[in-house]
Amino acid sequence: MTVSPETLAFLKTTSLFAHIPEELLQEIALTGEEVTFQAGDLLIRQDGLTDNLFVVVDGRVAVEIEDVSAIGERGPRSVLGELAMIMQTPRNANCMAATPVRAVQFNHKTFWQFVQKEPMLAIGLLTEVIYHLDETIDTLYWMSKEVRELQAALHKLKK
Repeated sequence: MTVSPETLAFLKTTSLFAHIPEELLQEIALTGEEVTFQAGDLLIRQDGLTDNLFVVVDGRVAVEIEDVSAIGERGPRSVLGELAMIMQTPRNANCMAATPVRAVQFNHKTFWQFVQKEPMLAIGLLTEVIYHLDETIDTLYWMSKEVRELQAALHKLKK
């Protein structure tokens, strides 16, 4: 097993795996690999074609869309790469370790076999996508509000 018993117990506490039967979670965990990153390391590169999924165990990961904005930070129990796991498309954002990070990494080919077997795993992935989409929309809303306020202030200065 490349995932320690402690990490297996941790995975059970995440929203992605909380409703997965224990025996299946043990099978899934056998395919995972515990990985570490130093602050500044990229877990995911925007526009990259990698198809790994990460579950953050320890540390903080900054999520940023290049030339747009920082979307936020993710910490323990966060899932990164869920959209690429489903769509197998290039990555939409950079995910960089803001602190030292320990995570469990799953590759698409193996993980997807479990998604096809267990509907709750598919629902968990979709829930993660929706959560992250909502977070991104909220960030973009506040950014656009700031832009409108700056435009109004600039307009007043021009008068």
